[in-house]
Amino acid sequence: MIGNPPYVRQESIKEQKEYFQAHYATYQGTADLYVYFIEKGISLLRNGGLFSYIVANKWMRANYGKPLRSWLKGKCIEEIVDFGDLPVFTTATTYPCVIRVKNDGPGTSFQAVFVENLSFTNLSDYVSQHSHSIEIKNLDDSGWTLADPKSQGLLKKIQIAGIPLGKYVEGKIFYGIKTGLNKAFVIDEKTRKKLIQEDPKSAELIKPFLVGKDVKRYQPLDNKSRYLIFTRHGTEISKYPAILEYLKQFKKELMPKPKDFVGDSWPGRKPGDYEWYEIQDTIDYYQEFEKPKIIYPEICSKPEFTFDGSFYYTNNKCFLITLNDKYLLGILNSKLDYFLFKQMLPKLQGGFFMPASVILKEFPIRTITFSDPDDKARHDKMVALVERMLALHMKRAEVKLDHEKNLIEGQIEATDTQIDALVYELYGLTEEEIRIVENAG
Repeated sequence: MIGNPPYVRQESIKEQKEYFQAHYATYQGTADLYVYFIEKGISLLRNGGLFSYIVANKWMRANYGKPLRSWLKGKCIEEIVDFGDLPVFTTATTYPCVIRVKNDGPGTSFQAVFVENLSFTNLSDYVSQHSHSIEIKNLDDSGWTLADPKSQGLLKKIQIAGIPLGKYVEGKIFYGIKTGLNKAFVIDEKTRKKLIQEDPKSAELIKPFLVGKDVKRYQPLDNKSRYLIFTRHGTEISKYPAILEYLKQFKKELMPKPKDFVGDSWPGRKPGDYEWYEIQDTIDYYQEFEKPKIIYPEICSKPEFTFDGSFYYTNNKCFLITLNDKYLLGILNSKLDYFLFKQMLPKLQGGFFMPASVILKEFPIRTITFSDPDDKARHDKMVALVERMLALHMKRAEVKLDHEKNLIEGQIEATDTQIDALVYELYGLTEEEIRIVENAG
């Protein structure tokens, strides 16, 4: 059974989902169609038969692939060749892998290869030269990594040393705001001043607003050119006449689509239980934006976490962790966390990652035993180093002369090294394990 299954997003197969749920063990509500093709193809094999697909590699780490991963662990996987973000198909961005399965009962291990470039002349030769064995029992249903045995062992050690981030932050990881029509709700400084001048109460609904590209590692958040008209669900718009009048120019595009509307030509927003002048999503956690917090972008090439003490609101290309926790910020921006990025997150073309909360919440965070003086000292040292790092980045943003910037950059680099060393100590890494982290491809 050899194939390249169709790539059809889950939004396009809504009518078939009830059938898939009833007939496929790999069903997950947000799974793409190729997931069911994998199960179907393997189920058609005779005893000893072989299955091989070239297919998107996202099933190995995405949340929707969890049932498929669990199901495949009961099969005889022979080989997985992962091409990462390489352009195997020059006309499409597909992030492919090739999986081979034999119908021969459950397996215990398989050969894995991560292809680093396409300069080889023979794929079989490349695979034989670069493959390593993966023990199926070591694969975590929350996401598979095809790292070599040493990296796998280190990953397991790091995971044991901490608790999942989601538990550490008590679930306080939130998504930014999706307005449904940015051109209506996102305004500039000039419009903000005008609305407040017309009616001072307008200031109550106008919030400083960040987008993903505004958020950089440790760097200060200082956007003074973009604001959000935050008319959350339940806003009494009659109390804000200037904002109501401003939004009226977009009313046609802001109207929620009636549930009984037939056709594809609706000029407004998606169906929903909201008024035309309100933000599209409920944002029941809106008060979390008004707290000190850690912010990071949805897409980044490395850890890009920073601290917000100015109560910014963000768009849906950002996530926020609503804890005033500089210790956590240091861990999240460390080289060790970058190693976890490479091992646990889906990789996008161009070397980018998507640290969505569903995966990031599994990242292990070393907790502190505050009754242990040595452990508390490590915590306090981390906080001091991170506060120094934030201050240095703030200072760097303010200086004008190149030699001053170069001097501060040297201090930033030295402080970064100290933070990394402290993180290695917290997780108990050996010199060899530190080399694995720092040399990870």
